[in-house]
Amino acid sequence: MTNFFCRLVGVNRGQKFLFTTWTQEMSAPYRRCDRTFVMRVGGLKAVALGRYHRVLADEDAAMMHVFRTSGSPMVRGDADA
Repeated sequence: MTNFFCRLVGVNRGQKFLFTTWTQEMSAPYRRCDRTFVMRVGGLKAVALGRYHRVLADEDAAMMHVFRTSGSPMVRGDADA
């Protein structure tokens, strides 16, 4: 299995011609790339290039990275304590 990827992605209208971002797979093996290079090739399309560096344990770990949570879910009433 290769860690490099190249894919066509959608971008917003005001996006720069060339920029970097992060990429996270939302299905197994839940790989993550913290530095994905994106280059516009048309109005709302771009080519994304990168290399996955980390494999996350499961879907919950992947979702925590996407939403940047601490990993400890807040139970209703915890904030008031």
